[in-house]
Amino acid sequence: MVQEGALTALASVADSSQEHFQKYYDAVMPYLKTILVNANDKANCMLRAKSMECISLVGMAVGKDKFRDDAKQVMDVLMSLQGSQMESDDPTTSYMLQAWARLCKCLGQDFLPYMSVVMPPLLQSAQLKPDVTITSADSDNDIDDTDDESMETITLGDKRIGIKTSVLEEKATACNMLCCYADELKEGFFPWIDQVAPTLVPLLKFYFHEEVRKAAVSAMPELLRSAKLAVEKGLAQGRNESYIKQLSDYIIPALVEALHKEPDTEICASMLDALNECLQISGTFVDENQVRSIVDEIKLVITASSSRKRERAERAKVEDFDAEESELIKEENEQEEDVFDQVGEILGTLIKTFKASFLPLFEELSSYLTPMWVSLFPRLQLLFRALLHNVDVQIL
Repeated sequence: MVQEGALTALASVADSSQEHFQKYYDAVMPYLKTILVNANDKANCMLRAKSMECISLVGMAVGKDKFRDDAKQVMDVLMSLQGSQMESDDPTTSYMLQAWARLCKCLGQDFLPYMSVVMPPLLQSAQLKPDVTITSADSDNDIDDTDDESMETITLGDKRIGIKTSVLEEKATACNMLCCYADELKEGFFPWIDQVAPTLVPLLKFYFHEEVRKAAVSAMPELLRSAKLAVEKGLAQGRNESYIKQLSDYIIPALVEALHKEPDTEICASMLDALNECLQISGTFVDENQVRSIVDEIKLVITASSSRKRERAERAKVEDFDAEESELIKEENEQEEDVFDQVGEILGTLIKTFKASFLPLFEELSSYLTPMWVSLFPRLQLLFRALLHNVDVQIL
């Protein structure tokens, strides 16, 4: 336990000091590699996992040039571990997924040769099904009494639902790592898009775990960007712009549909942000029907947001309203402002992309934008400038 704590502290020091840690690298790394190689019995599995975490954070801190020689040895060990059979309660899997992603950030395109080893188990973890147990709320079989601390329970109506959180956490970690690889490797991630997109797109509506949805949302523009760059640079294995169109037609409608059903305001803002990025990347590949569906969804987003704000105003009038509740409402209203801001960003992108052809739809939105005028005033000023700059003079 003391050694594990020391590794965590050392990793924190490296992460905080960044390039200044290079001075200590040569003294530290041999010890870390020794632990990684030798802490291989069940009693030391957490120690080994912590050494992975520490090595990867040290590598990121000192940079590729300093870490390069040791990186290959470390990755060889990780590849060997990845091919071995581990116990279900071994923390190595989760730590290893995160270590691989940090090594990718450190090495950049030099990490590509290892992707064929990293991706299969990562996709397997991202595709894990939630371990769910459903019983009657008044059943003697009370899930709450179980000794399994990894189970979380919620009661819905007359049903009690138990969910194994360790499975969800591994799934969320894997989804975050997939997003990280796509972001870091750009066009180098192209060979994996056809496997990753069908894995992550359905998770936009994975309501068991917010972090899974957040990761899936963040990955959508990264997948499109990777495809577009690969096609533009001639690295797309014979694929052309029609592939970008095909991927865009898969991702953008899925984002719009997920946005329609998203219960969390913060994730709603993230979805709008991701949708805006996808629109910028796809450009005129987005067809008229998709633009129409986006505008219709924006109307619903604005209406729902205004309704939530009215409900909060009513909550503030009750007798037992206190400072804690006031702070909570303030935070919720700030989240609504983020939603409004992202709506403005999307409208700006649509105007710049489709110019005069978007004007009838923009006019449809005008009555919905009125309640947002105060919060969106700076953004709307920019929109009108964009209109005047980009649209034919007949608009005047």
